Parts: sequence; C-alpha cells; structure tokens
Amino acid sequence: MTLEMILGAIGLVVAAIAGAFGIGHSRGTSKAEAAADKQRTEENAAAVEAVSNRRVEATKGASDVQQTVNHMSDDDVDRELRENFTRKT
Repeated sequence: MTLEMILGAIGLVVAAIAGAFGIGHSRGTSKAEAAADKQRTEENAAAVEAVSNRRVEATKGASDVQQTVNHMSDDDVDRELRENFTRKT
C-alpha cells in the first residue's frame, strides 16, 4: 500500500464520520423544532381556553349582579352602592 492510498482511506473515514454527525445534527434540529412548535401550539390553546373561561365567568357574574339589582328596591341599591363601592381612604 502506498502512502496516498492510506491517506485517502483515512480521509474517506473522516468524511464519513463528519457526514454522519451532520445528518444526526439536522435530524436533531428538526425534531427539536417540531417539539417546540407542538409545545407552542399547546400553550396557545391553553391560553385561549383560559381567556374563554374567564370571559364566561365575568359574563355570568355580570348577569348575576344585573339580576340581583333588578330584584332590589331603589333604596336597597343605593345602600349597597354606598357601602360597597366607595373609596376607602
């Protein structure tokens, strides 16, 4: 065997190893990006659901207050407002 053949074989082995690392890196990158996209989608869905739940709760609370006020006399409404909705200093 000549020196050129030995160096060529070593170069071929080094190139194969470098190619394997490159392929592994690109696969790992795409898997990580896919996992990050999935996590982002799940977080966005959870945030939308939480906002929707808060909106439903607020609407229900407002409806309950409106119904309560409609069933109270004017004097009772005035008293409630004075007691509960004045600034505390």
